[in-house]
Amino acid sequence: MLKKLLLSLIVLVISSNSLMAKDKPILLFYCGITMVKPIAQISKIIEKKYNCTIKIMQGGSKDLYTSLKLAKKGDLYLPGSDSYRKKNLKDGFLLDEKYIGFNKAAIFVQKGNPKKIKDLKSMLDENIATIICNPKTGSIGKNGKSVLIKFGGEEFYDEAFDLAVEIGTDSRNLNKALIDKRADIAINWRATGFWPENSPFIDVIEIDDKYAPKKKLIINLLSFSKHPKIAKALMEFAASKDGQAIMKRYGFL
Repeated sequence: MLKKLLLSLIVLVISSNSLMAKDKPILLFYCGITMVKPIAQISKIIEKKYNCTIKIMQGGSKDLYTSLKLAKKGDLYLPGSDSYRKKNLKDGFLLDEKYIGFNKAAIFVQKGNPKKIKDLKSMLDENIATIICNPKTGSIGKNGKSVLIKFGGEEFYDEAFDLAVEIGTDSRNLNKALIDKRADIAINWRATGFWPENSPFIDVIEIDDKYAPKKKLIINLLSFSKHPKIAKALMEFAASKDGQAIMKRYGFL
């Protein structure tokens, strides 16, 4: 009898949750890993204001676009560089845009810089363990390749790639390699070096703008969004004074 009663209560709770889920708008946000922290905080504010749920799918910018293109579901897309918008506009999935700041590539080294790394030339030093991000996955991989080519040419990049002890997939993967001391140097998105889980283990060395120009961060409304009004409200808030304060708190300029 007790088992039947418990079973009935479980079914009732599941049914109630299902009904609430149907009444509550659910948005899907494809967000590059580097921007997840501020976007999660911004999303909580929008969730409370519009009584909705925002599910964040995080990953490499290219992988995320491939996912949304195949699924044709979701509401928002924020890659690590505006180049993903420019390249994919022709598909017709990216509608309205909102500029919310920019990120920039920098050299990451282990805390205290024990190898005395000064600049990008160290990427070719065989006594320094390098990790490079795959340019076909994360936005920092694509941008890092561009940085190295601007600095030393195609041959410099190819040599650095060949000498790398590890090929990463995204910014989080690069940071972990430094924290675990599997690598001494990486090119990564500057903002992540100041996050509390990374800053005790990583030092950031700036790269000249002529090699590492600022990359715009643009939120895109997706053509198949089922909740465009709420999606646009999130975009507007992210670009507002309060939204910008949250972005700056996580190292975005």
